[in-house]
Amino acid sequence: MSIGNHAFVALSSALMTAQFLTATQARGWVVRLMDREPIVFFSCLLGTVGCGMCVVVPPIRKALGMSTSQMDGAPDAPGH
Repeated sequence: MSIGNHAFVALSSALMTAQFLTATQARGWVVRLMDREPIVFFSCLLGTVGCGMCVVVPPIRKALGMSTSQMDGAPDAPGH
């Protein structure tokens, strides 16, 4: 399995963010954030899911035989 450039950037950004938050925040910061600021927590959760979709969706679309030309940067039909 190969990871495309866009997926690699998304994964590396997510890992760097997680490493930064782990290094700078005290234990239990996620629970505290969820308790005190639920809107911020769920906004971050939805953002994480959205960024993760670029890693998950293209292989599923390829397995179903659907076009991934927009994600791959290739034209859909020859000659375009």
